[in-house]
Formats: sequence, structure tokens, C-alpha cells
Amino acid sequence: MARGAGGTAPVAEPYNALSRQIGEASYQVTDDQMEAVRMAAGSDKAAFEIVFAASVGAGLTRWDAAFHAIEGLDDASA
Repeated sequence: MARGAGGTAPVAEPYNALSRQIGEASYQVTDDQMEAVRMAAGSDKAAFEIVFAASVGAGLTRWDAAFHAIEGLDDASA
């Protein structure tokens, strides 16, 4: 999860490359990256868990950024 959020925690390959890619630009994840993770993880279920954790980490990072961006705003003009 931390790696998908842009963290620098050490993660073994091919999980590192996939998690980083999900965090940076998930639409660019390749079939080759997914296949490498499937083979290393040993099952589709394990690969899904890795993708899910990286996606949650990336999503939470974006959520925090959005929250901090609007935190200082108020409805003064309303």
C-alpha cells in the first residue's frame, strides 16, 4: 500500500514496478507487468491483492491531497 502511495519502502520485484506504476499512472500498467506479478505471486488472487493494496494506497494519497487543498476554503462568498 505504501509503495502505491509513492513511498520508498523496499518491495521485491516485480511487485515494486507494478505498485509504483499503479501509483503514478495506473492506466499504463502492461499485460507483461501483470503476468510477471501473477507468476511471482503464484495465483490470480494473490496478484489481485497486490493490485488492490497499491490502488488503495494511491487513492488515499490523492484523497489526502484533495482534502488539504480544500481544507482552507470556506463559504465566505455564499
